[in-house]
Amino acid sequence: GPRAGAPPGRPAAANAARERSRVQTLRHAFLELQKTLPSVPPDTKLSKLDVLLLATTYIAHLTRSLQDEEESPGEGLGALRGDGYLHPVKV
Repeated sequence: GPRAGAPPGRPAAANAARERSRVQTLRHAFLELQKTLPSVPPDTKLSKLDVLLLATTYIAHLTRSLQDEEESPGEGLGALRGDGYLHPVKV
């Protein structure tokens, strides 16, 4: 039954709708972030944790590449190096 002290009816439904909207917004944000990651096929299913790990690793790679470019101008960003770039997709 209803919780003690909770008003009956609409507030619970409104809270549930707000939570569904929040979850949908978060899911969409993770899917958009995943689309920006290199080497991840479009239909790959990744956990939110995997998306965050890939994104932070990729950002670290880009940061290193920019620092390398400042030290050695003209060499370009180059390919992703294997140092620390882990791809969580299980084959």
